[in-house]
Amino acid sequence: MQSKIPNWLLAVIVFVALLGFSDCVFLFAKGTAGGPIPCFITTGCDTVTTSPYSVLFGIHLYTWGIAYYLSVGFLTLLYWDSKKELFLKLFSLASAGGFIVSMYYMYVQKFILNALCIYCIGSAITSTTLFVLGIVVYRKLRA
Repeated sequence: MQSKIPNWLLAVIVFVALLGFSDCVFLFAKGTAGGPIPCFITTGCDTVTTSPYSVLFGIHLYTWGIAYYLSVGFLTLLYWDSKKELFLKLFSLASAGGFIVSMYYMYVQKFILNALCIYCIGSAITSTTLFVLGIVVYRKLRA
């Protein structure tokens, strides 16, 4: 059975998920170790990562990010191995959810906290990229 999704596209998704995962693991490590988070380009990393908005249900957002990026990467790898379209449908759905959450937190940074974190912006760019790739995958599955 020929896959509708080329391997290079799957590899790009896994790579982007690894980028997001790495970003969140860095924030996790810095948050766990304590001390300031090195911020370049922007100056609000500590403001953003220590605000009340940086925790959801008692868990830091970077921990949620680790779980999210691992999940979308794992779903992609499961499809790559099994060719079961359900995994890519779940990836597409998760990428839409990740995009919505990222846009909300970008709004919080810009308009509520009046501070920007370069790592959070990087995560938003990564989740937006995954969302676009999710749309591409969804359209290829429907074709």
